[in-house]
Amino acid sequence: MSKQRGLGRGLGAFFPGAAAAPATHAAADDAASGGQRVAMLAIDSIAPNPNQPRRAFDAAELEALSQSIRANGVLSPILVRSKARDTYEIVAGERRWRATRLAGLAEIPALVRDVDDPHALEIALVENLQRTDLNPIEEAAGYRQLIDDHGFTHDTLSQRLGKARPTLANALRLLSLPDSVQAMVRDRGLSAGHARALAALSPQRAEELARAAVDRGLSVRDVERLASAVTPARRKQTLPRTARPAIELPPDLAEIETRLRFALATRVAIHPAAAGGSIEIRYAGDEELQRIVDTICPEES
Repeated sequence: MSKQRGLGRGLGAFFPGAAAAPATHAAADDAASGGQRVAMLAIDSIAPNPNQPRRAFDAAELEALSQSIRANGVLSPILVRSKARDTYEIVAGERRWRATRLAGLAEIPALVRDVDDPHALEIALVENLQRTDLNPIEEAAGYRQLIDDHGFTHDTLSQRLGKARPTLANALRLLSLPDSVQAMVRDRGLSAGHARALAALSPQRAEELARAAVDRGLSVRDVERLASAVTPARRKQTLPRTARPAIELPPDLAEIETRLRFALATRVAIHPAAAGGSIEIRYAGDEELQRIVDTICPEES
């Protein structure tokens, strides 16, 4: 019950009044504003969106929702768009549609609206993110699709989705992981924090360490330490031959260097001196520099 009301609020953020719009058994109930209508649609006339970011649907949760729908009906319309004559595609609300079909109902209330592909994907992402339904890989894949297929920039995504640019960049890094490790994240065996700690490793080592983390129940900090042992804290620098070789860091500074490297998701080196010292932060290009700056000193909203 409470989950269904939450879904209505999510759609209401995009379409004020949508959640409260009464669904009738008439063929269509024109809404007060143009370009959209609320209707009772046949379940079989609706198909899922193949670009829907969410791929996993928990069977037990679907069954619980279907039981609630049998008893109380669907309390808020799903959002669909017309595809062909009398056929529709889900923009948001696939979970409710699946549960309604599981409950054996023939119709479902729907808000029919004209929505293009980028906007449909954006709405689906936001609705799922508001309810934290997406796993980290599904979330990252949605961001990547908006960037690659629809020309969204990191700045646009940040503004439209309410996500900080470093958050988006860190999410996208997960897609560089081997498929086997991404599967562990999708199955909730590994958290996004575990996965970020593995992203800088070779595919083979990332998979080995991921399996060890799942089998042994390692914490994120444990994985960071093990990953640090694979990628030594001190890397060889391109220096003149006369330069003094880098000294081994004491354990406390090595630990700080490791924490900075994983917090900033880039190469970091601490150079101690007789009094004080310096911190070196590497970046590969302008976009990574901007991400690091945003992480260290985010702009005030």
